[in-house]
Amino acid sequence: MTVILIGGTPGTGKTSIAKILGSRLGCDVVSMSELADASGCISAEDKHRQTGIIDEDCLVEALIDLVENKKGRVIIEGHYIDLVPSSSVELVIILRAHPANLRVRLASRDYPEAKIRENVEAEVIGVCQMDAIEVFDPNIVYEIDTTDMKAPETVEEILSILDAEVIPLRIDWMEELEAEGNLDEFLSD
Repeated sequence: MTVILIGGTPGTGKTSIAKILGSRLGCDVVSMSELADASGCISAEDKHRQTGIIDEDCLVEALIDLVENKKGRVIIEGHYIDLVPSSSVELVIILRAHPANLRVRLASRDYPEAKIRENVEAEVIGVCQMDAIEVFDPNIVYEIDTTDMKAPETVEEILSILDAEVIPLRIDWMEELEAEGNLDEFLSD
């Protein structure tokens, strides 16, 4: 079995894009959040962040079981993609969005201001990008800027990456925001 991972900060389009890509490739799509919930891997509730706290050891076991029991290709999407056993990973896609755009997307989901700030700051710093590059071969980690793209366009870009050898793009919001003169607007003190 091989795995295509789709990760990124909340609000970058992981779930929608994974579903469309799964349909186009004719393969199963696994949501890490749903897998964690179904496997009993949510150990507590973080009321401040309005999210479940994942027992990472439990989720790793659930992922190992999933990988061992599937045939062919599967798409796994979520925020904790760095927990997926790297030996089965074919491609890693990190979805990115300009921090100003991401802030609007998260606000439209009624995220609390603290959660919006935390996720926007993680996007600026590139937390998902750094985690993926640290865990997986950097040559299979690709970043796609979804700021001005609809989900089907992003899927087309992923399909083109699968079809041809493309040099992975790296997105550096810190550098871009610094050049725009508004980096401080997106980072906490």
